[in-house]
Amino acid sequence: MLRIINLSLIFFYSLSCLSQQDKALRDSIIKYQFSNPSLAIDFGFKYVELVQSKTPDSLVVGTHAMIGEILSDMGLYASAIEYFNRALDLHQTMPDKNKKNPKINQPPWIILNIGSIYFKNRDYKKAEEKFNQAKSIFLNLPDKQSRDFGLNTSDSNLGLIDETKGDYQSAEKKYFSVYQRRLKSKKPEDILYSISQLIAINYLKGDTNSAENKFEQLKQYYSENKNNQESNSLFTRNYGYGYFVSGAYYQSKKKYKKAIDLFTQSEKILSGFPTEVSALGSRFAECYLGLGDLVRAEKKAKQNLEIKNLSDTEKRYNYNVLEKVYSKKGMNSELLKVKDSLILISAGGSSGKIFKSLNNLETQIQISKSVRELNESKIRYNTYLYILIICSVILFFSLMTIRVNYNYQKEKGSRLELEKLAIKNELDKKNRELVSKSNFIIQRNDYLKKLKKKIEVQDNKKEAASKLSKELNMVISSEKSYQDFDNMFVEVYPDFYKSINEIAKLSKTDLRLASYIKMNHSNDEIAKISGVSIRTIESQRYRLSKKFNLENGYELNNFIHNI
Repeated sequence: MLRIINLSLIFFYSLSCLSQQDKALRDSIIKYQFSNPSLAIDFGFKYVELVQSKTPDSLVVGTHAMIGEILSDMGLYASAIEYFNRALDLHQTMPDKNKKNPKINQPPWIILNIGSIYFKNRDYKKAEEKFNQAKSIFLNLPDKQSRDFGLNTSDSNLGLIDETKGDYQSAEKKYFSVYQRRLKSKKPEDILYSISQLIAINYLKGDTNSAENKFEQLKQYYSENKNNQESNSLFTRNYGYGYFVSGAYYQSKKKYKKAIDLFTQSEKILSGFPTEVSALGSRFAECYLGLGDLVRAEKKAKQNLEIKNLSDTEKRYNYNVLEKVYSKKGMNSELLKVKDSLILISAGGSSGKIFKSLNNLETQIQISKSVRELNESKIRYNTYLYILIICSVILFFSLMTIRVNYNYQKEKGSRLELEKLAIKNELDKKNRELVSKSNFIIQRNDYLKKLKKKIEVQDNKKEAASKLSKELNMVISSEKSYQDFDNMFVEVYPDFYKSINEIAKLSKTDLRLASYIKMNHSNDEIAKISGVSIRTIESQRYRLSKKFNLENGYELNNFIHNI
């Protein structure tokens, strides 16, 4: 057991060490990407060897793409394409949970770098296509900082396309738009690069004054922000690039001394950036050749050709300088060697190899896209199938529930009908009893009234008749019968008294009158029940109408029946 624990500890410790080594190598690649690209590539090779068995994630894919970018900057396009291709393969096989943006089919920075390789090899149509493709992907990134940075780079590269086509107005418009956006992001290195692009485009337009003003702006911005930047940062490189584009302009105008001065300043600034310095070397050689200083032109060109990992493009520039120098000096044997070297560069098939690699890469991209679309189709199909199954199950149980509920409601309805019928029968019974009670009161009162009249006819017994008449009146207006009536009425109309009292404050006489009206008794019947005259009932009805604030023409009977 102890041995197993020790082995587990060793395993996890090894993973931890690998993770730390992985991070250290990646940090080294980033550190030397511009200051020592050859060393950065060496670290890159070690990194690739270390992570080859690791499940790919965004860092692994991004590091492969970074190695490709460094190789591309060094002019080693064929090798760069291999790493871009590998990065795309890794991105394709990466689990969605490891991706920052699972919905994105291809990493936009790789597409952008592929476009740059097309641009450097003068396939501007394909380059423009790739830049626009990358831009469309950047537009869909959820992270604003990454989105803005990508869009600025894409638009900046599209401006270079316009520049090569001679559409300087369109290029300047793109550069200025990017410059304004970069001012908001406040990244000094990006702002310097935009100013350098505006310097270049103003020179190309022939607007020397604007270009020189921008150049002064470049120097001032650098002076204000240099204390917060490292000497080997992109900030310094982009500052040196401003001198480079200015020197290139004067070189194109054959003002070689001015160009050399600017290139010299650029070289001092870019001393920590070997790739940019090697590009400057061929410019120096060309300027010396333009000045007719063949000795210095030859010396500089030879020095440049000794640079390790010099790109084929720069080799070609320097061999062209030597070719012209030896041609003017009449050094035919050296001239033949130079021409052989140029032939070897061309025969080496570097351009053909690059475009073949690019075609293979395009094929790989299309395959990756097709595979992803196929996977997405499968996912959609499975999703729809699951949804269909779930919906079918839900529908089945819903129908079963509806059926059970229907039967329950049907049974409940039957019970309610029986209960309603029982209540109706009971109500009818109570109503009949109420009507019977009313009729009894009417008949009793009629009988007692007749008896009262007969007694009152006997004049000789007036005093006895008077006492008897009073007793009869007491019987007629006896509360006992009315109380029995009220109890029955409440059973038939349980909420009537409560509802009518909420409308107006009524007396017992008012309530009794309202209950008689509710039962559809006429004034004559009400008078007989109450033991009063019809005129008295009419007066009571009038007062009750006033309490209800009834308008003229609105019958009291209708009002009470609606309660």
